[in-house]
Amino acid sequence: MRAIVLVGGEGTRLRPLTWRTPKQLVPVVNRPLIEHLLSHLCRHGVRHVTLAMTQRGESIRTALGDGAALGVELDYAYEETPLGSGGAIARVGRGWRHRGTPASEPFLVLNGDILTDLDVGAMAAAHRARGAELSIGLVRVDDPSSFGVAVLQGAAAGGRPEGAAFIERFVEKPPAASAPSHWANAGIWIFEPALLDEMDADRFHRVEEELFPSLADAGRSLLGVVHGGYWRDVGTPSSYLGANLDLVSAGASGSGELRTDPGGGDRVLVGSGSQLGEGALVRGPAVLGPDCSVASGAVVTRSVLWEGVHVAEGARVAGSILASRVVVEPGASIDGAVIAHGARVPAGATVSPGTTIEPGATAPGPERSGGG
Repeated sequence: MRAIVLVGGEGTRLRPLTWRTPKQLVPVVNRPLIEHLLSHLCRHGVRHVTLAMTQRGESIRTALGDGAALGVELDYAYEETPLGSGGAIARVGRGWRHRGTPASEPFLVLNGDILTDLDVGAMAAAHRARGAELSIGLVRVDDPSSFGVAVLQGAAAGGRPEGAAFIERFVEKPPAASAPSHWANAGIWIFEPALLDEMDADRFHRVEEELFPSLADAGRSLLGVVHGGYWRDVGTPSSYLGANLDLVSAGASGSGELRTDPGGGDRVLVGSGSQLGEGALVRGPAVLGPDCSVASGAVVTRSVLWEGVHVAEGARVAGSILASRVVVEPGASIDGAVIAHGARVPAGATVSPGTTIEPGATAPGPERSGGG
């Protein structure tokens, strides 16, 4: 089975982290986010992957090359103007036909900002067994208002954690109070190639808003495949932080040395070249990127530090994300903040929960610290 991975988004929800790093390259346990997804596809026998992307994504191509290091064969499809999920899928399908290799079997489509252990092979088997035209991976969420929501036929509409049932209604991002179910679109889909003939490659449109609801309303074979395992949409700073902490707690393979918190807590991933001063404390789960330094008396708790971050003597960092080359000066305190590339937190400053600091900026000093 071949796959299309949609990586054309600008990562607006992850700003300020994505001002200088494309969303798909933000580090998750010290490996680019997209590498986790591609490695997962490889483990499930998917070898040919097309990345549907914008010109801004050229750094992704530079990072991944032909995909051989990850066990997949990568090619790249570019959009001159944004086409949405529907236009991007249709454009890739048109490209297959122009190259004389039209899709002759079902193909997989995934959003490029998810982490999951969904069994792609089992989903494909359910798709074939039920004769579906299109299958949608589904996960149960507490608040479905940020997702497309599926109403499943029959008993599958209950709470069972696994299984497949046809979808009788699909609603994109309903208000929480009126959401017809808690089964959310997981951003993992299997298409029959004939559907490409129903999709416009020359205009912006989203399958979640047009194709999925229309197939459900017409009573066509739109299958929901429920996944009860791990899944995260890594689209916001809070979900990004949570994904890192989840994976390091589970002992997931990343880049660096996995250690146990000396205080008897959770695991800590320490990137190559990183140094902890005498009396420095890193409480897990936490991730230190390569070439970080945590000085004597400093404390880092449940946080993610990217490459080359320096936390000086007596500083405190909790529940925060610090991008590459951030400097935290002596005695500063950061709690629940997002600090972008190359920013500086002055000595003695207090950075409050919810604060974001732009790339290269300096946080307010002790006399005027606060949210931003």
